[in-house]
Amino acid sequence: MNSEDIKERRKYERISFVEDILIDYSRTTTSLDLSEGGMYISTVQFYEKNSVIDVIIPFKGKKLTLKAQVQYSHPGIGMGVMFVALNDMQKAHIRELIESIKKKPAGSAISGKDILLVEDNDKSRKAIKGALFKEGFSVIEACNGLEAMKSIAERHIDLVILDLYMKEMDGLKVLSLLKTDMKWKDVPVIICSAYDAQNIRDKVMNAGADEFLSKKSTSPANLVQSVRLFLGQCTEALQE
Repeated sequence: MNSEDIKERRKYERISFVEDILIDYSRTTTSLDLSEGGMYISTVQFYEKNSVIDVIIPFKGKKLTLKAQVQYSHPGIGMGVMFVALNDMQKAHIRELIESIKKKPAGSAISGKDILLVEDNDKSRKAIKGALFKEGFSVIEACNGLEAMKSIAERHIDLVILDLYMKEMDGLKVLSLLKTDMKWKDVPVIICSAYDAQNIRDKVMNAGADEFLSKKSTSPANLVQSVRLFLGQCTEALQE
C-alpha cells in the first residue's frame, strides 16, 4: 500500500465520537462517529441531500466550526455528512482531535457491564452501540426477540435495551418473559421505541418495564445516561 492509499484510507477511517454538537448554530444534537472526511450525527430533523450545514464540535475547550454537505438523512436515526471547503488549519485540527480520541482510555465507574441491545434497525443499533462502547460497556446485539432470549439464556446480562415492534418475537413478549421469570425479573429493561403513544407507554410500564424512552426525542447519548443511572442504582442496592 503506497502513501496515497494510506492517506485515503485514514480519511475515511471512522472512530466513535459521541459528543454534544451544534448544527447551524441553533440545533443541539449528538455526533456518533468521526473521520477526516466527515461524521455521522444523530438527529430527528430531516436535512435535504447535498445541502450544506455548519457543524460546531468541541475542540480543546473551544469550538471548531466546519462546513459539511449532507450525504443522506434518516429522521429519528441520523445523517451522514462530508466535510467541504476545509482549510489546512481545520484539517490539522480534525486530525489532532482524532489522534487525541484514539489515545484516550475508555472507562467509567460502571464500565464492563454487559448490555443486551435488542434493535432491528441496523443504523439505530450501530449508533447506540457506539455510544455504549465509549462508556466502556460490553454490548451484546440482537436483531429480534428470539435472538434476545437466546442471549439472555446463554449469558449474564446486566441491563436490556429493548425495541418494541420486531419480526420473529416483539419486544412486549420479551419483556413479559423477563419480568415473569424469577431468574431475570430484576434485570432492568429500558424500552426505546418510535411508537410512543400514551396507551403504549402504559402497556409496557404495566408489563414491568423500568423506563420508556421515545426514539424521536432520545439521542444515543441520552440513552446512555439512562443506562448509567439504572446500573448505578443497581450497584448501590447491592452494596447496601
